[in-house]
Amino acid sequence: MDKNQILKKDLVAAWERFMDNTYTIEDLTFLLDSVKEDEHLQELYDVLDRLWNEALGNTPPLTPEQEDIYRKEAAQALAVYQSKNTKQVPSRPIARFRKIWYAAAAVLLLGVLTPVSYRFLKTKTDQAAIHYIIETTGRGEIKPIILADGTKVTLNAESRLTYTDTFDKERTVELQGEAIFEVTPDPERPFTVTTTDMKVSVLGTVFDVKAYPDDDVSEVSVASGMVEVELPGGKAQLEPNYQVKMNKTTGSFEKSKIDAEKYLSWTEGTLFFSRTPMKEVINMLNRAYPQIVFELAEGEYPDLISGKLETKNLDTMLNLYIKSIGLSYKKTGNKIILYQETNH
Repeated sequence: MDKNQILKKDLVAAWERFMDNTYTIEDLTFLLDSVKEDEHLQELYDVLDRLWNEALGNTPPLTPEQEDIYRKEAAQALAVYQSKNTKQVPSRPIARFRKIWYAAAAVLLLGVLTPVSYRFLKTKTDQAAIHYIIETTGRGEIKPIILADGTKVTLNAESRLTYTDTFDKERTVELQGEAIFEVTPDPERPFTVTTTDMKVSVLGTVFDVKAYPDDDVSEVSVASGMVEVELPGGKAQLEPNYQVKMNKTTGSFEKSKIDAEKYLSWTEGTLFFSRTPMKEVINMLNRAYPQIVFELAEGEYPDLISGKLETKNLDTMLNLYIKSIGLSYKKTGNKIILYQETNH
């Protein structure tokens, strides 16, 4: 057997281990190096074709239109599946390398993931019955959403909600960012919101979940009903006008009594801060104003900020609220830099 045949065999085996999630760091390095040259992509295509044909082997022949629909639905389903499983992977070298791999070979992985996700779907339920929906918002955008059970969701800026167009035994959605949920009561089917750090379970209630990846703190605030929150460090039972905050760096959390209306007032253009880290204040301002970039000049600042501001009028917000917390500002194009006079 010549060297080319050996290489082809080794590449096919490595791709198969990657597809089965049994690969090693050496496998990933080998595969990443191999795709730098077009002639080594054929091994990948061979594996993909075989897996795709296997996935479709037990189904009636598909029209080209049906196959295209199935591929798109499979890709969406895998996005949900991958996010749920990746966040449970321990922080070890192979997990960190996996993130690098995904970033470096994103285009390649689109080809890999589609047939794998289809196989995943086929093991769960009839492919044609599952439709994953992903709703997203940009900066300054708030979007209302009605789920299949009548639950109302208000999605805040720079957020993403993933859900299915029908609920069977479970009502589960996945959130990145912030949203208010007005859950339709159904004692037989609890409603669950999952984030990177938390799992929120309810029967029928109104509550806010805030879990942005670039914030240091995640929180759940309850306006009505009862909520159970599972956190890395334990569980918290929340009744109306209570909140749990979790520090994502330490994993510690605290439960406190609040005025829930203030924490849900962002739907009306009001931002409320309660011992909020300065970094998060800047993040909230950037999400609220799509045409402006807020930055914090170097220097010493209060660790925690409290108060509220109205976002409807930028100049009023800057001249009243920003100055009320001891900050000044300067404009440069579409950028607003906040600073303390003592720092300049």
